[in-house]
This record gives sequence, structure tokens and C-alpha cells, in this order.
Amino acid sequence: MAATVAALSTGVAVAATPTSSTPTAAPPTTAAPPTTASAPPATRVPPVPSVPVVRTVPPVDLGGLPGLRYSSATAINDRGDVVGSGYNGSYDSHGFSWSHGVLTALPDTARAPFRINNAGQIAGTLPGRFYSPGFVRRSDGTVVALDFSTSDQNERGEVVGTGPVAGGGSHAKLWRDNHTFDLGAPAGHTSDARAISTNGWILGEVQSSSHSDDYFARWIHGRWVPLPTPSGYGSDINSRGDVVGWATNADGVTHAMLWQGDRAIDLDPSDPLSQAVAVNDAGQILGDTFDPVTNIGRILLWDHGQRFDLGTFDGLFARPIALNERGDVIVATSTAAFRRANGRTVQLGGSANPTAINNRGQVVGSILLPGDTSHAALWN
Repeated sequence: MAATVAALSTGVAVAATPTSSTPTAAPPTTAAPPTTASAPPATRVPPVPSVPVVRTVPPVDLGGLPGLRYSSATAINDRGDVVGSGYNGSYDSHGFSWSHGVLTALPDTARAPFRINNAGQIAGTLPGRFYSPGFVRRSDGTVVALDFSTSDQNERGEVVGTGPVAGGGSHAKLWRDNHTFDLGAPAGHTSDARAISTNGWILGEVQSSSHSDDYFARWIHGRWVPLPTPSGYGSDINSRGDVVGWATNADGVTHAMLWQGDRAIDLDPSDPLSQAVAVNDAGQILGDTFDPVTNIGRILLWDHGQRFDLGTFDGLFARPIALNERGDVIVATSTAAFRRANGRTVQLGGSANPTAINNRGQVVGSILLPGDTSHAALWN
């Protein structure tokens, strides 16, 4: 999810399930993406043989909920407010928030939070074995139960996800201004909302029962518009409607991809296997590449037409975790975790398991403690 400020017009209405007595309003419709010229091939920068770690940043132990063995932070906003969950086993999550040094348990109606925006609104799920309905906890503390499982939230407080519909199947859903909107699906198909940008661009997947013609799509003018690559997998969308992910070509090779409007751009045409996992509003893209012959994985960053090979971070593998709006990157390896900002790399101290980063560069996640327990942690 990328952060920016823009307004969406209202347009084609879709079925809505109001969650208050306020008259139902039509959901926003997204303008068609601009048909910008295809980006030039990325200039390759020589790979980084090893990462010069400037220093180690110690973790701040945020604590855990009483009686629970494991606790982990899942999100942090730009004010430094943190949310996360504690648990002893599967489907046993209990939510918490942390702010100004105080960890507070959330009610049982908000058990597994995974997003918090700068207004303090929290989105999450109620974990279940077969179905996990979502919730929104407003900044005033009231909790709204949703009839769909949530996947993302933006700075405007819009929440997307997927839920069951009458007659069977499931559709992508959008919660906005206290109303739930069914985003629909073509006949004989289901839909699934994966991500939403700050100004309301929605990325989703449309599937059939046979999965013979599944495709990723943007929701534009009240309908799902497929990405221009049939085999494309979309992982993130920014405020310009740019989608990143990967696609498999005719030779069976998977490459990192960027879709701008109706144009498909292969970000890494010469690598044996690569993918893009996140894009911010500046157009910076985080991904990785893997060589199946050497079993070596490397972190990639595309920035202003240049492809930066950030190397392995001295681990047996390197896995991209998150990208913020400043271009800061979180990486996890087999032995440690790192934050790269402004060309400088720091190691996250403790047995770090990072999950998210805010636009100030603060990182949250968990640290392993003696006795096989964990606490939520913050790295400043």
C-alpha cells in the first residue's frame, strides 16, 4: 500500500451493505490509469558483494500480554503507535496496542490487528479455522464488525478484503464511511481484494471454479479490469495505479513486472527468477532474485530507472520484508535482519523478526526471549 493524497469521484454504484442507519453512498470509482510511455530498461548497478553494516540498533522490548507465550507487533504508524497480537496457539490471538510506552490489551472484538493508520484507526481479523471475519477499531475506540475478511487499510480509513455472498462464492469488499460495498465479479467468477492505495486504487484477483482463466485486476469505474499480462501476479499497488508483481513468460521463466496503465514492463529480463513485492508512491520498487543453480537469493531495488542489486546481506538467503515511502527497506536473512536507509545499512539487534516499517524508519516485529517466548519489539 502506498501513501499519497488524492480525491476520487463517485460513479457506478455497486451493492452495499450499510453498517449504520446513514443512507448508503456509492463507493468511489477509480479513474482509468494514464497510458504513460513504457519505462526505459532499468540501468543495472553492480551487485553489492557484502553489506557494510554501520551499527547495530538495539530493540526496545514492548512487552507482551499476560499469560501468553508469544507476542509480536504487526504494524506501526508515523506517530509511533503500534499494534500487534499475543497468542499461545492457533486461532488464539489477542490484540494489543502500544503507545507512549504503554501496552494496552484490545477487546476480544479486535483480536488480530494488522494495520494502523495515522488517524489511529485499526483494521484486523478474528482468526478462525475456516473463516476469519474482519473488524475496524475507530480512533474513538469503537469496534465495527465486518462481514468480510480484511486484507488492507489505507490512510483514508478505507478497508478492503473478501467475504461470502448470497448464493455461494465470495466477492471483494470495500468498507468506507461505515458502509460495506460489494465490488462484484464477472459471471461465474469470484473476486478477492488484495491491496488498496491511499487514494483508493484497489488491486484484486478474479477466479473461476476451474481456475482456467484466473487473473489479477484493478477495480476501475465499478468493474475489474485485468492486468495486461494474463499470467501476471500482482503484489502491490501505489497511488498512481502502478502495480508490481511478477509474470511467467513462454519459456516458463518468472520475472519481476511493473504494470503502468495498459503497459507491461519486464523489470528484470535477464535474471533466471525474480519478483517485485512492494511499490511506493515515488515509484521505488522492492523485490528479489533467486538463482536456482547456486541457491543464492539477492535483494533488488528499482529506483528512478536504475536496478540496484543489494546483495545477500551476508546470509544464506535474503528476503524482502517491507518498503516505506522514503525508500527505506527491511530485509531478513537466515541469521539476522537489517534496515537499509539512504545507502546505509544497520542491523536490527536481538533475535529480530521484523514485520513492518513506518515512514520515519521505525521498525516493529518481535524478539525471541529465553524459554522459547517472544515479545513485541521496536527498533528506532
